[in-house]
Amino acid sequence: MKKTSLIAILTLIMIMAASVFCFADGGFDLVSSYPEDGQANTSMENLGVKLQFSNAMDSTTNADKFAIYDEDGKTIPIRVLFSDKEDGLVLVLADTDQGFVAKNNSEYRVVISGDLIDKEGNALGADKTVTFKTYNQRVNNMVNMAMMFVMFGGIMVLSLRQNNEKEEEEPKKDEPKEQAFNPYKEAKRTGKSIEEVKAEQAKKEAKEAKKKARKAKKAPEQQEKKIENCAELLNNVYHVHAPAPVNKADRSIEALRAYRKAEKNSSKSKSTKKK
Repeated sequence: MKKTSLIAILTLIMIMAASVFCFADGGFDLVSSYPEDGQANTSMENLGVKLQFSNAMDSTTNADKFAIYDEDGKTIPIRVLFSDKEDGLVLVLADTDQGFVAKNNSEYRVVISGDLIDKEGNALGADKTVTFKTYNQRVNNMVNMAMMFVMFGGIMVLSLRQNNEKEEEEPKKDEPKEQAFNPYKEAKRTGKSIEEVKAEQAKKEAKEAKKKARKAKKAPEQQEKKIENCAELLNNVYHVHAPAPVNKADRSIEALRAYRKAEKNSSKSKSTKKK
């Protein structure tokens, strides 16, 4: 009795395992999509969906199992491309050659028929839907324009600030010189006589001359001190009254000292003769 029950349990386990492996080998489903279902802000250029299925498919029998609908429920022209290099990869793209133009901030819906079959004849079983929405071009344009205005405004502010700094650093131009004193115009302007105007101008010029003289006296004159005899201040420097001998042997220290002695003696003899 125990043996028969054990055999029955083992047989049941083997049947269940075989059914699992058969289902795994024959299972056909949508694995992933790009864009994903419900994704927003997708590109308006090359509108379409990349679909990855679990098994390879035949393009001849499955080309009509895909469709894309717009927000109004109308189908748009599409192209269906099956990959030869990667099993189960399908691209469903909007056909722009037929005049399709993607709408801004609009929702599109990709429908995959449940009749889609793989190369082994396994059907998808139920319709699959992937919905996505294109990005809002108007909002993006507004954001880009705002960023451009901010950037250009910052550049303008920086350029104006640099110009102001340059103007402050540049030395001011010389002020225009005062016009020569005209006693006739001054007399006409003040209503005084020409003699009075001239006398006042003379007093004014005299005051200015006194001010300039006082300033000149206050400013100390810097006079350069000239050193007449370097030999008195520096060691090993001799005051030469005549050119040195041409012969190198006569340029030694002893020869120079003897030469200087002879010079002193000659100068003394000259001074005694004069007396």
